[in-house]
Amino acid sequence: MQIPDFKVFREWNRGAGFARRVHPNPRFYKYYWWIFHEGSPCDGEAFLGDEFRLATREAIELMDRLDAEGKPYWTYNRKLPRADLANTPWDFNSHAWEGQEWAPPFDADPDPIHPNGHR
Repeated sequence: MQIPDFKVFREWNRGAGFARRVHPNPRFYKYYWWIFHEGSPCDGEAFLGDEFRLATREAIELMDRLDAEGKPYWTYNRKLPRADLANTPWDFNSHAWEGQEWAPPFDADPDPIHPNGHR
């Protein structure tokens, strides 16, 4: 993965994707996004921190705007399982989940829903 870097971004002068594929069921996972572009507030590891992360709807709206303007961008995302006993297949007692950071259940998630169904 290429760390966000304005110098490299300008040299490449093209978009790139460093994001994971999105699971089709929005009740299973929440995705946080980072869309790096010429107007980003900073680069480096700092850009990939919580301060600049976007919810799915915000990220897609920004990508659509940049596409319409013909501006390149790099996409990054992070996938977290949702802490929802009723709507996910997770076994919360499994050792596989020890130390896992959880996203809120879909119905308790305050982020707006995108037409694709994800928050």
